Amino acid sequence: MAAPSSSSSTKRRWWSIFTLAAAAFVDSSENQAISILWPRMYPALGLWEGQLGPVLGISDLIRTLTLPLWGWAADRFSRKTLLVLITGFWGGWTLAIAFVQSFSQLLTVRILSSLGLGVLWPTTFSLLSDLFESRRRGLAAGIMTAVSYSGTVTAFIILPMLANINPDAWRWGFIVMGAASILTGFLLTTLYEPPRGAAEPELEDVISEEAAARYAFRLRDLPAIARVRSWWVLLFQNSVDNIAIAVLFGWSFVWLDSLGMGDRASIVVVMLTLGTLIGHLFFGWLGDRLERRSPNYGRTAMALFGLTLTAPALYAFISLGPRGLGPLILFGALAGLGISSVDTGARWPIAQGVLRPELRATGRAALDMVIGAVGSLMITFSGSLVDSYGVTTMLLLLVPIPKLIAALLWLPMFRTYPADRAALHQVLAERRQEMGN
Repeated sequence: MAAPSSSSSTKRRWWSIFTLAAAAFVDSSENQAISILWPRMYPALGLWEGQLGPVLGISDLIRTLTLPLWGWAADRFSRKTLLVLITGFWGGWTLAIAFVQSFSQLLTVRILSSLGLGVLWPTTFSLLSDLFESRRRGLAAGIMTAVSYSGTVTAFIILPMLANINPDAWRWGFIVMGAASILTGFLLTTLYEPPRGAAEPELEDVISEEAAARYAFRLRDLPAIARVRSWWVLLFQNSVDNIAIAVLFGWSFVWLDSLGMGDRASIVVVMLTLGTLIGHLFFGWLGDRLERRSPNYGRTAMALFGLTLTAPALYAFISLGPRGLGPLILFGALAGLGISSVDTGARWPIAQGVLRPELRATGRAALDMVIGAVGSLMITFSGSLVDSYGVTTMLLLLVPIPKLIAALLWLPMFRTYPADRAALHQVLAERRQEMGN
């Protein structure tokens, strides 16, 4: 039976975006919960402030190490089942944090909850490419990412208010987050999962679950990812680009505190995040429009433009920050817009446009693993620079400069993407002929 293409199917696709966005909202809120609630947690549990480091560190390590596993699982098994069980119901372990009484219990539960952190985005990356054709993927991804950022903003606002009710109220923060995750598990049961390749023009009218199973993920197919030159461009370019983002957001509150911002630091970070949120929606939409005009170069040109202009905006944000709140808000919002000009509108639709349908989650997971590892290493290194030169100098070295280098590393995409895109469509055309036989 061919994949449906009626108006009811369109409604199901957008309903699926709603369910995935709800999961992303809760997931991003959960990721911030321990950091936000820690000032109330550690005195109540008889711990010391520095023990937050091991808790966050083990969580990041487990997420990074499990990404290839979840990418493989998303390409091999039902993506809907994975999302329901792991992103949804497995989040119940967050609720269990509300009942810990010691550091060992906290670490154990955090390890268990972290096992599912790497599932959502590789699985969603694969699923979105089958829900929407190439020229609509940017907006869909933009909505997902924007809602995810709004979850972070909401956590920053709601969780501190909840924790301030009484010394033990921090436990309710984890109860709320865990319960929300379980609720999204039920919501995700309504998710529509089309066959892999259902949104490709060569396959949309002939694909079925049985036909897609003929091209199921096999370990011997992994070298096919490495043969895609655009995938390597994404790997190196995004690894460098992510250094700027990881360092900026990782040190933002410390830096703003060193400038004497006090409570106003939250305003600056919210504006930076809000600019990023709006940018994901706008550039997701714009990337789709540009692809319709120029399938080979539209998204690529938009990303280069954004990368080039973001570097001076970030430089102004950091260098003019000591002058007061005005420049911080103005250039923070502009920098946030620029930061989001690459991912949802260009980088991920391009990756979806060069990887085979059955390899997309694995390809995304491998990218995320390397990119995350490089970002973690550079954040660690940034501490040494802060000790030697101060926070502002460190930010000037590790934020605008990597952005400029990332712009240069993006240039090969103008050559590799048209060729890799054509190669994928050739493979899909051959599959169409095979399915007709």
